[in-house]
Amino acid sequence: MASQIIYECQAFCPTLDRAKRRVPEEFIPCYDWFQQNTGEMISRLPHRMENRPKTPIPLSRDAGIYIPGASLVSYKRGRKYALSVHSSGSGLYNDRKPIHLADGTWVLDYAAHSGSDSSQNYNGSLMNCLTDGVPVGVMVREAKGYRILGLAFVERFNSATNMFTLHGPITDKSESEGAFAFPGFDALTDDERSVLTEIDDADERKLVKAEQVRREQQDAFRKSLLNAYEGACAITETDVPQVLQAAHINPYRGRKSQIVNNGILLRSDMHLLYDAHLISIEPDTLKISLSDRLRGTTYATFTSSHLRLPRNEASHPSRNLLAAHYEQFMQENHVLVA
Repeated sequence: MASQIIYECQAFCPTLDRAKRRVPEEFIPCYDWFQQNTGEMISRLPHRMENRPKTPIPLSRDAGIYIPGASLVSYKRGRKYALSVHSSGSGLYNDRKPIHLADGTWVLDYAAHSGSDSSQNYNGSLMNCLTDGVPVGVMVREAKGYRILGLAFVERFNSATNMFTLHGPITDKSESEGAFAFPGFDALTDDERSVLTEIDDADERKLVKAEQVRREQQDAFRKSLLNAYEGACAITETDVPQVLQAAHINPYRGRKSQIVNNGILLRSDMHLLYDAHLISIEPDTLKISLSDRLRGTTYATFTSSHLRLPRNEASHPSRNLLAAHYEQFMQENHVLVA
């Protein structure tokens, strides 16, 4: 198993305005088009439409991940970004269906490129979007054409499933409600929020401040879960504090996510498997479900286990959040049967 399975966006509070300062200027009218047409159905991809959108560069291409070439745009520091992705829902790639979250946003697992034309560096362009907080336009195939899902941030890459997780749509409303903010953003002072919202990767002092806030928020979250679960893993019952971690049930960004109901205290290896969607928790029965990728491993012994709940009902994990994680787990896996 890889030493790092989950790669996450390091931008503390990605915003569209921040992204516009990083991308070629030709991207900006394209972003506007995706926002203005969010939710609309088109008969074919934009670059194949009879009346193509009047944007300075094409919005798509036949390949699922579209990176505008150097003949069309000039990338700052030569760092290329994907402008859009589209999913056919069939063929070589097993892209997932959007999962709609309670805050009105959606997440979609998008398969990494695995074709022979690796020279295009499709995956590298999406990783640049993830690292720098740069959005992509998202379109998915439906019966009558393509649904424009809108703009989305690339929030995670799961090397175990080879999937990028896209989170959108980016709108004035979703941004103002903090749908893409780092967990714990609400707990910061106004000055801290201001600093971290405007963070520039070239400003070492702000990067240090961001990392300090991340550690402080994670430490506080872990302490609340250690208390709720009485210092023992909710699955294995391991009670060694040094190997216990605070796992987010819903790993996607958004306000109010750094709360005890959105967490489970897990042993470090179980946390890794949970984040990678190799294990999950059935929300009604609280039974532990394992991916059949874990067949023949020592983890197979947990297939008949159940999650241990905190004594205090107010600290119980949210069933709705468990259901969202379980839905994504079921999309990605065949379940290991005991």
